[in-house]
Amino acid sequence: MHGSHVISNSRRRSQSEFLPTAMHVVLGLIVLCAVLISGFTFYPQWTRLSSMKHDLARQTARLEELKKSTVEHEQVVHLLKTDKEYLEMIARDRLDLMKDGETIFRLSSAKSRS
Repeated sequence: MHGSHVISNSRRRSQSEFLPTAMHVVLGLIVLCAVLISGFTFYPQWTRLSSMKHDLARQTARLEELKKSTVEHEQVVHLLKTDKEYLEMIARDRLDLMKDGETIFRLSSAKSRS
């Protein structure tokens, strides 16, 4: 009788240990499923956000280039409107004109040859 008492006691102990272990496993599976669902839900949005940040940085750099170019063009327009010597120099250069007694030397760069 003492032997059957040991067997029934070990069954009770193993059954009483099984329930908390099973609960931990189930809880772990629930957490794992929640992480996977979150991953599948947010990963596409995260990659899209990353792509948008990269595009924003590229567009910001382009905007800075355009601002610099705009300032340069505004300076040229101001000179064309206010500086008659600059206007004359640009007109003569573009129209290939020269004053009496003036000699024009044109030097071409490697870029303009190709």
